[in-house]
Amino acid sequence: LNSMALFTKYQIMLTATRLTYTVAKYNANLVRCFSSIHSTGKIARHQSYPDVTSRPFRSMLYVPASNTRALEKLSKFTFGMKPDSVMYDLEDGVGPASKDEARDNLRQFFRNQKEKDRNPPRHFGLIRVNRMDTPWFEKDTAAVVEFFEEDADNELIHGVILPKIEGWNDVNSVSKHFQDLFGETSPSSPLKDLNYSNPATSPPIISPIPFWAMMETPRAILSASSIASHPSIQGLILGTNDLSKEIRLRPHSHKATRSGLSTSLQVTILAARAYNKLVIDGVYNHFNDDEGFREECNQGKEWGMDGKTLIHPNQLSATNEIFAPSKEEIEYARRVLDCWEAVSSNSDEQFTGVAVLNGLMIEELHVESARKLLERANAIASFESS
Repeated sequence: LNSMALFTKYQIMLTATRLTYTVAKYNANLVRCFSSIHSTGKIARHQSYPDVTSRPFRSMLYVPASNTRALEKLSKFTFGMKPDSVMYDLEDGVGPASKDEARDNLRQFFRNQKEKDRNPPRHFGLIRVNRMDTPWFEKDTAAVVEFFEEDADNELIHGVILPKIEGWNDVNSVSKHFQDLFGETSPSSPLKDLNYSNPATSPPIISPIPFWAMMETPRAILSASSIASHPSIQGLILGTNDLSKEIRLRPHSHKATRSGLSTSLQVTILAARAYNKLVIDGVYNHFNDDEGFREECNQGKEWGMDGKTLIHPNQLSATNEIFAPSKEEIEYARRVLDCWEAVSSNSDEQFTGVAVLNGLMIEELHVESARKLLERANAIASFESS
């Protein structure tokens, strides 16, 4: 009897847990729905965040804003060496004594880009600010708002990267800060009429500017689903150096398999995919080790990463190559679609929802994956030719 009672209690607890998860997921979907239709004033330019999941994010290059030479190089990269996205860094890549100078450099760089009579840069620009608990956060965020206001067409700056984010409430706090800077009220108010009540989190505060979260602490990994579900978050970026330090991994050689990080990386990927957000892999420190770097890029791609953060321009070519669909992958995807079309349109036989290609079973899910791969290949081709 005791065993039956314990089993019944366990079933009730499990059902309650599943129900809580379902309600949380339903509420998150409501948040995304209403955040996309409720926007006024200045927020209207930023609130309906563009869908960036279909554009290439193979490479994200760190550029310290204190390094004017590195900033100027961005307009000189040749074909294949151009980053898909750039992280203009005001945080770890800039020393305490150079924070003001870095902001000034970035301000002048953006103005120079606007004044030049040429097409805007093709890369996706993100600014990494300092943490909220640092003396530089206020000036960083004020500068970001200034940059966004001057970049009315959103050609240069597309979002803000938040370091050391550890949960939903952290995202809410920075969202509220940016709302105050823009002089706007929370666009989440329609949810009050829907009795929004997720006991695990406070109601969402939606930022006028899209955020990307650095996943670089144990708390961040354990809160990955909560962070990814926030409507202000557009993508997740692995901060593997800080994460390795925080979980006390032993120093490893550049030939290591990242086994100590595998759980953290895969949890972050799962969270991103659960909420249709982008996820970018961490850096590879040995920038002169091409073999090891390519190996880690291939590992990230196999695990489901959208791209990789880079510390040196000489890593760009390999990253853009590896994170793009290969010729073999494109050819196979086309064969899958051709096979599916031939079988599904055959009027002589009743279609069972299954096709066979060279002895391999093909179902609708394989067809969907093939279509997405070809769409990604076309997007990259279009992006590189622009």
